Amino acid sequence: MSDPYAATAGAYDLFNAAARAGQMDALRAWLPLVGPRTGPVLDVGAGSGLNVAEVLERVPGVEVLALEPSAAMRSLLLTRIAARPDWYSRVTVRPEDFFSAPLPQQIGGAVLLGVLGHFDPGERLALLAELADRLPVGGAALIDLQAPESPRRIEPFEFTAASVGQLTYKVIGEAWPHEGEVMRWRMSYLTLEGERVLVEETTEHRYRHPAVNDVVQEATSVGLALERLGQSTFWMLRKVQA
Repeated sequence: MSDPYAATAGAYDLFNAAARAGQMDALRAWLPLVGPRTGPVLDVGAGSGLNVAEVLERVPGVEVLALEPSAAMRSLLLTRIAARPDWYSRVTVRPEDFFSAPLPQQIGGAVLLGVLGHFDPGERLALLAELADRLPVGGAALIDLQAPESPRRIEPFEFTAASVGQLTYKVIGEAWPHEGEVMRWRMSYLTLEGERVLVEETTEHRYRHPAVNDVVQEATSVGLALERLGQSTFWMLRKVQA
């Protein structure tokens, strides 16, 4: 099977730059809840390793288990780690998805950004139960529920990620409601020299946008409390009972 993230991996950190400030605010709210003595931090869908790096930098002594099934994204993550030999003993990068990877019995915290929409309702409940089983009481997982909050038509929108030297990197996206909580997204990643398109890669994928109340009920059923961080799309899942 082709790698669905190969197109975005070419300039992922540039494409993600506009969202990074919000992600960092959410990480800063979550990091004080990480318990390094309880177990490793689990990063599900670790991508290019931006969040892995923040955890390793900001939580002394913590270990990280990063799951990234995409070979293209995993190469970015390992390149980031390669520049820091002092991290080698503290981070493990596995190529499996959440339900395929061997997970530790206990974790000190978890990050799942841009991930929850890949799981159907049954898988989502199973994932939440697995997290609840491994987190300490008071421990937390950081998730996001990506906009829109419920499926609707998204007309084509364009944003410039960055201009680097003589080239510009741009994204064009649009989406349609598909079925139930699922939306169909089409994303085009362009590299331009002026108006000339040097590279254009388009991908389509389906992503779930579950109702907040559904996620609240699922979390509550396994002993987790869902708490929104301000008015953002980021949420904290806290373990409230053993």
